[in-house]
Parts: sequence; C-alpha cells; structure tokens
Amino acid sequence: MKSMHFLGFFVLGTIAAAAAGCGGDNDGEGGGGGEGGAGSSTTTSSATTGPTAGSTSTGSGEVDDGNDSPEEAEPIQSEDGWLEGTLEPLDEDADYYSFTGAKGQPVYILSDARPPDDERDPTYPDTVLTLLDADGNQLAQNDDPARGFTNDSELLTVLPADGEYFIVVQDCNAAFPQFAFPNGCFDPAEVVSFDYGVALLPLDVAESETDSLISEAEPNNDAEHAVQLHYELNNDESGYFTTFAFGNFESATDVDVYSFTPPETPAVDNVILAQLIADQPTGIEGNGSTVKVSEIAVFASTDLTNAYAKVDPTNGGDITLPVEAGQEYLVFVKRPAGEVGKNDFYILLHNRMSSDPLEAEEETNGVVETPEGGLVSFPNGGGGVSYAIEGQLADGETADVDIYAVPLEDVEEGWTFSVVCEAQRNGSGVRELSAEVLNGDGTSIDAATYSATETEDEDLYVERVAIPEAPADNRLLVRVSAGTPAADVTSRGYNCLFAYLPPETE
Repeated sequence: MKSMHFLGFFVLGTIAAAAAGCGGDNDGEGGGGGEGGAGSSTTTSSATTGPTAGSTSTGSGEVDDGNDSPEEAEPIQSEDGWLEGTLEPLDEDADYYSFTGAKGQPVYILSDARPPDDERDPTYPDTVLTLLDADGNQLAQNDDPARGFTNDSELLTVLPADGEYFIVVQDCNAAFPQFAFPNGCFDPAEVVSFDYGVALLPLDVAESETDSLISEAEPNNDAEHAVQLHYELNNDESGYFTTFAFGNFESATDVDVYSFTPPETPAVDNVILAQLIADQPTGIEGNGSTVKVSEIAVFASTDLTNAYAKVDPTNGGDITLPVEAGQEYLVFVKRPAGEVGKNDFYILLHNRMSSDPLEAEEETNGVVETPEGGLVSFPNGGGGVSYAIEGQLADGETADVDIYAVPLEDVEEGWTFSVVCEAQRNGSGVRELSAEVLNGDGTSIDAATYSATETEDEDLYVERVAIPEAPADNRLLVRVSAGTPAADVTSRGYNCLFAYLPPETE
C-alpha cells in the first residue's frame, strides 16, 4: 500500500491519561498542525515511551519465560506500570498476559520495543498486540498505530463483558506468518534486541468539564441533550490533548449528538481547525467494535438545516475543517442499518488544531497570469521540501479556480513533484476536487499524468511526476478546481500539500 506519511500527512490521537498512568518523560504537545498538512497534529504521549527500548538480549535461541500459553499467562494490572518481556525465537514466540475486566470498560493496551530516537528501527521487534476473551476468541488486534511513526503496537478498545481477558504480545513475523519477511514484516535476522514492555491502562471516563476522556450519556439523540466535548490543556498549555468520546449505539436507529465550542486560546498561527475522527478499523482485526460509524455530520448550532461538514468514515474520511472560536457546533454520529451487535461501541476523537497557511489572493489567483505565490516552505519527511495551503472554492456564477505558484529554488536535479489534496474526504461540501500540475507559464505538461481528482473513496494524489526540463519562470503551477458542490453541505474548504522529493532509495 502506498503511504502518504513521507509527505507529512498523519493523524495523531493521544490519551492525556496515559501520560500519568505509565511513566516516561515526554511531555504532551498538542493542538498544532501547520507544517504537516491536512489532518496533522503534534500531540505526543509519555505512555509510548517504555522502559525496555535499547536493552539488548542475546537472541541466542528459545527463552522459556513461563507465559507462552493462556494457562501460563502472567497477570497484568494498571498498577504494574510496564511489564518486561522477551520474544525469542522472534518468529515463533507469543507471550500471554491476563487481567479481569468489566463490561463497557475502555482499556488502553500499549507495547514498547523500539528506541525513542528511532521508532521504526528494524533491529528491534515489531510488536503486535491481540486481545482474547476467556475462551481464547480473538476480540481485537493492532500491529502499527494509525499515526504511522512507530511500529510499537497500541490497542484502544471497550470490553464487551465481565470476565477474564488475555493480551498476546508477538512480533509481526509470528503474528502474521503470511506476511513474514520478506513479504511485509521486518527481517528477523537484523534484530539485535528482543525485549519489549507492555502496559495495561483502564481508562477512567471522568465527568470533569476539563477532562479529555468522555462517555456518551443517553439520551443524547438530539441537540437539546448533546454531550459536551471537553478540552484539556496539555502539559505546557500550548494546545489541547485529543478528546476521546466513548459511545455505544443502543439500537439500530440510535443517533448520538455531541457539542463543541473551540476555545479562543491558545492562539494558532492561521485559523482553528476542528478534527473529528471515528477510530478505525473495527472488528477483530481492529479495535474490536462490532459496528462501524457510517456518518459524522457537523452543524453550526445557529443552523440545523444544512450541515457545515459531513463525512462517511467507512470510506476512510474524517472531518478536518476551519471553525470559529467561541461558536458552538453540534456533531451527529450515526451507524449503518442492520442488527445491533454484541459490542456496538465507537470511539470519536476530537482535536483543536492550527490550519496551514490560508489562501490569500482569492480575487486574482484564478488565472495563470496572476497565480498566488509567496508560499512558505518546510522540510518534508522524504528529505525534500513542501508547501501547504488551506483554501476555499467559493460559490458563484462562475466556478472558482485557484492557481498556486510553487517555486523551484530549493530543488535538485532528479527530484520529482507530488500533490495531495482533500476536501470531500475532510467533510467539505466541495465535490470532484481536481488539481493539475502546469509548467511555470501555465501551459499543460501532460494532463493524464499530471492531474488527479478526489472521490469519496480516494484522496487526490498526483504521485512523483517528473519536473520538466528548464521549467518556465523556475516554478511549477498547480491549478485547483472542482465540480458542482454538495447541496446539503455548506463548507467549501480544501487542503493541499505540494511536495518536491528526492529520488526514492531502496
């Protein structure tokens, strides 16, 4: 699967309670997006820094650690902090831990093997966490967290019943034999440390108006009974931890309603973005839920007729759009039609973030003669340079077009150019968002190769196209346009990232 992480796109959700629950010394730093492009955040958690990364077991052969089956499972409790284990032989060992849980209890299970200075170091285990019930049935599983910068597995779930549970810790090669090296997992022959840490954190869903862990409270099926999404300042008060709302669909027609009012402070560089994500994937190979969220819709509290933003998370989308500080918004969360399952929970993540730089020349950037310039560059994860923009395609008799000039001053020979844009998949009413890369004078290069269009299922992605020889005016232009907007969604925002990248290495 192709990844956009090298362009700086990732979603990061952090549970504030983890910082106090599992030790470590990294302060949370939440709220800021900016350099990362659409959907980025810089919240971190000390919970992901365990005690064992950097230790070096010998890897000399099988280790009898006494917890290789459910019958031999080692008890684990939140009070234990991090328990240490060893995976030897790496491609076969499975370590079992047991705990007693209650129906409806949210739990956060963490592993740590990779060193904090390189969370993807292939000389350490690539952990996989699996949750089993008392009969050994798989309930949930995680390989790599969604945020993408680490291979240390984390699992956030809600327990379906009272009783005993088992946590299984394995390396990728043991958990997924079909993807064992060289078909997906890291090479076990390169591993020099076989140790890991594992921690269990039952989450206390408090009622405090400043706590970022929230439980849905029925009846919350309409605006009058909306559950408020709180904001909890991070450790240095530069932003807010991700808010986690744990909900449950009690019937096939249940709709849950939340409200949020973005705080004015602390200040952001551009405008405030509200991000709303339904934690995915569900099922036994995901977070363990027996239902998917089929729609998240956001309304301004002053207008409940037309949605400001709407998205179907089953297609991979989430809401990430500009909002006004001090304005109340209502969030409607829906499920698909069908029978109620055994554990129809969902986890809704909410972030207050800073946007990328805003489109500044709306009146003149619609033609190639006067494209919008002055874009601010920043280094990207691929070793190149990127530019990001938060734009609007305004309604009008003539369809709005935005054209941006992307300079080539910091680009070297052999580099390529990529464009990633989102609108509909971020909840916007913009439809058929399109981007075409043009020569610096506005002439077409090759529309079939140098353009792409967003759909409900896929981002707009122009991938690593060649930079023309002697490009006009030492720049490229990107023309952004769209089709007819949705009639029932009022927002018209989009986000684009333009990235120059050096050649890929093996």
